[in-house]
Amino acid sequence: MVYIVVLHSVIGHNTLSEETENNTLVIHNQDNTSHEVTVKLFDSNNSSIFNELYVLDPEEKIKSQYPARLVTGTFIEVILDNNITKTETIYSNLSDTDVIYINIDEHRGNQLDLSIVSP
Repeated sequence: MVYIVVLHSVIGHNTLSEETENNTLVIHNQDNTSHEVTVKLFDSNNSSIFNELYVLDPEEKIKSQYPARLVTGTFIEVILDNNITKTETIYSNLSDTDVIYINIDEHRGNQLDLSIVSP
């Protein structure tokens, strides 16, 4: 007999142990409904360098690549369901291995979380 125990809260939030490639974007929908997420990157001159729309089913996680290194002045904009927007400006050059992590969770006080994680 084999028993498997899954610790959802540990697995769902542990992105640092995942294998990632350079310029990785991870979007995790921890909600029980589908969501649209638009991710935009702008360079220091406010020129668009990345603009992608993702549709995530409940509990779905998407890993994607973005085309440019995050350097001083890069601006990140994330829009959830054409309603909630989070932004972040990069104030110092980051490495190619840093990960943009976007988390959607209806049950937390802050439904949309945007962070940059260094593995």
